[in-house]
Amino acid sequence: MESKGTVLEALLASLEKAASFNQNVMAPPATILWTDKDQGWLPLAPMLRTVLPQFLTLGPYDPTTRTGPAIWLKCMMARTLPEADWSAGVIPILFLPGVSRQELRAVESCPKPLQPLAELQYRGVFWTHVNGRDWSVLAFLKSQEGGLGLDVAQDDATREAIGRALLPLMNTPIANLQGRRLEAADFDLLLTPDPVRDLLRWLNDPAGTRQQWDDNAWDAFRAVCRKDYGFDPQQDGELTGAELLGRKEGTWGKVWERFAESPRLYAHLPELLRRAKPAAKHLFEDRSSWPQENDEQETALRQNLRAMEDQVPYEVAQKLSELEKSHGDRRHWVWAELGQAPLARALEHIKAIAELTKQPLGGATPEELAAWYVSQGWQADAALLQALACIERTEDVAAVKAAVRGIYLPWVQAAAEKLQQLVQEYSYPGHAGEHLKPLTAQEGECLLFADGLRYDVAQQLQKALAQKGLQVDTSYRWASLPTVTATSKPAISPVTGTLAGQSGEAFFQPSEKATGKALTSARFKKLLEEAGYQVLGKEDTGDATGRAWSEHGDLDRSGHDQGWKLAWRIEEEIRSLVERIADLMQSGWRQVKVITDHGWLLLPGGLPKHDLPGYLTETRWGRCAMLKPEAKPSGLLLPWRWASEVSIALAPGVSCYQAGMDYAHGGLSLQECVTPVLKVTQTPNAVAAVIMEVQWIGLRCRVTLDKSTPGLRVDLRTKAADPASSLAKRGKEVDAEGKVSLPVEDDSFVGSAAAVVVIDPQGVIIAKIPTTVGGE
Repeated sequence: MESKGTVLEALLASLEKAASFNQNVMAPPATILWTDKDQGWLPLAPMLRTVLPQFLTLGPYDPTTRTGPAIWLKCMMARTLPEADWSAGVIPILFLPGVSRQELRAVESCPKPLQPLAELQYRGVFWTHVNGRDWSVLAFLKSQEGGLGLDVAQDDATREAIGRALLPLMNTPIANLQGRRLEAADFDLLLTPDPVRDLLRWLNDPAGTRQQWDDNAWDAFRAVCRKDYGFDPQQDGELTGAELLGRKEGTWGKVWERFAESPRLYAHLPELLRRAKPAAKHLFEDRSSWPQENDEQETALRQNLRAMEDQVPYEVAQKLSELEKSHGDRRHWVWAELGQAPLARALEHIKAIAELTKQPLGGATPEELAAWYVSQGWQADAALLQALACIERTEDVAAVKAAVRGIYLPWVQAAAEKLQQLVQEYSYPGHAGEHLKPLTAQEGECLLFADGLRYDVAQQLQKALAQKGLQVDTSYRWASLPTVTATSKPAISPVTGTLAGQSGEAFFQPSEKATGKALTSARFKKLLEEAGYQVLGKEDTGDATGRAWSEHGDLDRSGHDQGWKLAWRIEEEIRSLVERIADLMQSGWRQVKVITDHGWLLLPGGLPKHDLPGYLTETRWGRCAMLKPEAKPSGLLLPWRWASEVSIALAPGVSCYQAGMDYAHGGLSLQECVTPVLKVTQTPNAVAAVIMEVQWIGLRCRVTLDKSTPGLRVDLRTKAADPASSLAKRGKEVDAEGKVSLPVEDDSFVGSAAAVVVIDPQGVIIAKIPTTVGGE
């Protein structure tokens, strides 16, 4: 028999062949008689009923399954019953489980219930082997004459496995069964095609998984486990299985590898492994399998980190190197993937802080020091945030805090003191030259303001944007003093020239030159619009042929609200900014320029406190204060950005005028003052397009682009990023003039919000614009 198709298709072809006859000289057979004394084919009956409406079964009366006694079968053959609904000319098949061909042929001794069918042996044909015997499943698989001609073992185990796997066997391509000796295990694998997955599923939930399997599947699973893993789930139980899994010996090693790839799929397995851990330890045993081992090492690491609280940086760095040798491998254990080794993960970043902060501070001028910071110094800040992002539990926070304060605080304090010393010697760069000029946009450019985007966070943002296929050019500028939003945000905006400061201003806020009124959010927006900028809402994309100002992100607010826990929010803030920038770029903006007002200092456990008497100040913030005219305090005094005659007191080093501040800004440090500017554009080879016009004529949407590029396609969607939401049959390619017409066939969408999207040949959305179906 041909090897094409499945076993079921071969079976149906064999049945059809049994009914073949010469129409010129013979009448068609009344039926095909399928005798099955051993009832090996009986499990297949439900499947055959779905594909063969003429399939009739001898048995207790049940017309829903086309099953009944002999007399009923004769009536069905004569088509006198309404259930006989198969097509005319189709020969019915009589399946006779528990009946042999010999019983039916012995008319005189034929059992009485079968006697009405006995005469059919003369008017019908038998589906049998060429030797006249009933087709058994094994015989059909093996026989070269009328069967599949497969090489199948004939032992009892194989016969039992064939019976268990009969249903999946029917859907198996014959080609998959050829060219090898088929034994019990091969048929059991049809019921458990992925035994490793099934074994993990069962270990994770023994009772629930067993309930999902029928007896055949369960028996096949047990057989596979006995053969391949030396383990019987029913007799040995899940604790024995978990112990074997944890030992990872022999074939169990592959099972562990699968578990380690996706441990979160098996939520109950860690606790089972905890219970299954053997009491005795072997000298060379891999202990990484047992959660208790990880717990013990986390406890030891926690104690070692806590002990660093009063140690000098050199001692801390030396101890961290030792701890890394002992605990570094645990970051590759499954328990780290499950979030149960937070200190082992944090250790990697704490050690990085130690390595980075022992490097000498570079630069003999403020500009040279800033150049050193943007080339390498920011990495220590990033490592601190990454270490803090790993931990949540109170005892872990205390351990990490003890370790990082011993190495990070002396470094950031020394860097701030050096910058302050150089500024007193050379002046502050942010109040002179290029740094006083506003940041502006040209046509087709959008300024995206992100409050408190520190330089190290901007580096992570740049990496994420590059992964999106966008090109990013990063530079820096000095923030205005004091480094608070009220002062620094207006100073980088396009409307800087319309503002000035006034003596006596207690909130570091400039005023409009024309009116003398303090700069509020409403006035700031009005000035931007008067300067020719669209002021976009959080989700607006505006007209990409003009200029725009937009604001996004909550870094600064989260820092003030949550202190050092801002480290937990960095990833989601970056993700949100990436989505916003990508949205603007897809809407046709040629460039998005990401700008910010200031950075910040962050240290768990609080920045040092510096006393500044309240009677000397008009207002006192975390890191800066506005002095009274007659005040003559000692310490660092610098002019206010908006009125040089007004002196601002800046806290020395990284100290604060208020106690217990984990997060602060307003002072003079590299982290607060060296701010990023990111110019985001499409990659040079990327296809770009701008939607020039969207016009509705009834339910037809006409779109015009600024160019026609081969392969560009325009679609109309209710959800811009979801092709399945297309209202225009997945869109059309633009014509030679950059135009396309999209009909909407379903008028129920009239008045609904939608988006016109432009898609490049790689399927990437490169432009979009909102619209209303049918026009507004």
